[in-house]
Amino acid sequence: MKAFRPIYLLIGVLLAAGVLVTSLRGLPGEDLVLYEKACTLEDGRLGQIWPGLSVSRYPVAIRKGNAEYVVFDGEVRKRKPVLPVIACTVYPDEDRIYILVPSKSVMDSVGQIVEGFSGSIEDFLIDRFSIEGKKMSESQYISILCHEAMHACQLSRWEEKIKALAEGIADPGIEARIEESESDPEIRAMYEKQADLLYRLVVSDEGMPDAEAVAEYIRTRKDTLALVSEKAGIDANAVESHADLYELLEGTARYVEAKTALALSDEELYGQYLHSLKETSFGKEKYYKSGMGICMLLDRLDPDWKQDMHAGSLSLAGLLENTGR
Repeated sequence: MKAFRPIYLLIGVLLAAGVLVTSLRGLPGEDLVLYEKACTLEDGRLGQIWPGLSVSRYPVAIRKGNAEYVVFDGEVRKRKPVLPVIACTVYPDEDRIYILVPSKSVMDSVGQIVEGFSGSIEDFLIDRFSIEGKKMSESQYISILCHEAMHACQLSRWEEKIKALAEGIADPGIEARIEESESDPEIRAMYEKQADLLYRLVVSDEGMPDAEAVAEYIRTRKDTLALVSEKAGIDANAVESHADLYELLEGTARYVEAKTALALSDEELYGQYLHSLKETSFGKEKYYKSGMGICMLLDRLDPDWKQDMHAGSLSLAGLLENTGR
């Protein structure tokens, strides 16, 4: 785990100032109930979503006010928060990985969720469909908890894979230049085409996705990255590594989030995840969606693709290209 820390810091966790006014009366029973409901998915449902995925394997620190309540191994322990902000993320400490989440009442109050591996506040605040001004559903909360459990799984199992991808984007200015290029109409049009192709492949009623349609999506993705490289003046390999890294980290976690909604029999919530694929996004959010969509497409092409993912060094897109042939 110590060897992973430089990469974890490279990816970055936002440490912005902020205060949320909440009750200091302690951890509500509601949060423990939701935690326990997430753990009940370990009856085989989480393993079907992703091999090795578990919530109870990691200490879960639920933040409320100026305290964290660490739930682990049948006990709840109160402590001071380890981060200066309220966030959904994972935090390696010595030989353990902690899942950090706000209490549900805090999530209900903010309307947006501070989540994920990110380097800017714009990308760190992720809108959850139409939850602004509304209470988050139990299914949404549990799905987000499982999203963070996937990040913990990544830190445990993909250290070398993440290191290899992160080496290609050591320049911290790459991300900003890529995002600046997204104002270019030609690049925006390419991202729109890419999103539309992926959405149609994922929701298609056909039994097996059309091989030529899959090939067209792969070509469009490559053409988009090449255009970004050209217009942003960034090495093509660095642009590809950037996309591969965040599709791997955040795309698989968003996929787990969506599949958790399905495991909870919340068809409406799952439908919102599917619908989000057709909405063109920019910044890091585009990788959450494209990575999730590629995972869903791989489900249709090869039921064993996740085992290949753990065993090999391919990116999601590389695995799709090999599988779709």
